[in-house]
Amino acid sequence: MLRILFSLMARLPEGVRRHVVRTLMDGVWDALADEVVEGRGNLPDVPCLYICNHLSNADGFTLDRAFRPRKLVFLAGVKLQGTVMTRLASEVMETIAIKPNSPDIEAMRRAVETLKGGSSVLIFPEGARSRTHELLQAKKGVALIAKRAGVPVVPVALMGTEKLMPINDSDMGGERLYHAQVRVRVGPAFRMEDLEPETVGAEDARQALADAMMRRVARLLPPEYQGVYANPPTPLSVTRLHEPPSAPAP
Repeated sequence: MLRILFSLMARLPEGVRRHVVRTLMDGVWDALADEVVEGRGNLPDVPCLYICNHLSNADGFTLDRAFRPRKLVFLAGVKLQGTVMTRLASEVMETIAIKPNSPDIEAMRRAVETLKGGSSVLIFPEGARSRTHELLQAKKGVALIAKRAGVPVVPVALMGTEKLMPINDSDMGGERLYHAQVRVRVGPAFRMEDLEPETVGAEDARQALADAMMRRVARLLPPEYQGVYANPPTPLSVTRLHEPPSAPAP
C-alpha cells in the first residue's frame, strides 16, 4: 500500500511533492516516534559540522525534526536514490549524495563549500548504518572536511531509531516503521585544535583525528551503543612505558 502511495506521489510536481511527503512523514513520526531531544542549548548559532552515529534510514528525518527551525544539509548515501520511498523521503531534506565506503572527493568538496558558504552540514562518519546499533570506526573523510572547513564540530548521539525503522538488507524500499522511543542527545561543540593532544604521535594522523571526533559521540551514548569506542585510547606515553626493552645490538 505504501509503495503504491509513494509511486503516485512521485508523479506530483516537485514543490507539491516535497510538501505532501513532508506532511505525511511528520504525521507518521508524530504517531510513532516518542522523541526526546536533549542538549539543545549546545546548538551554536553559527555554521557547524554535526557528526552523529548511524542506525537507520529514519535517522536523517529524525534529526531534521530535532533541529528545527535550524536547517541542515545531510551527506546521504547514493543508495537512497535506489527506491521510490527512500528517494522521496530524502528529497524533503537538503542533501549531498555521497558514495559509501569510498573516498568521494566531490562530495567532500561540496560539504566543505557548503560549510564555508554559511550552512551547517551533518555527516554520519561511520559511512554506513550499524547493523548491531554499536559504533563502527569512523571514516577518515570526516576529519578532512572538518579541518578544511574550519568550523565548530558538534557531536550528536541517536538512540532508538534502529527500532523505529529496522534495517532490511534484503529490501531497503520495504523497510517499515514501528512505534519506538527515540532519543537525540547533543553534546558541546569543539574545534579540531582541541583534539591535537589526543593525536600526537599517531601513525595515521587523519584516522586518529576521526577517532577522536567519534569518541565525542560515544561519550553521549550508553555503553551498549559505544562499540569500538567503548574503551578510551591508551596514551602513547603509557604504551611506550610497557613496551619490552629492545634487545641489545649484536
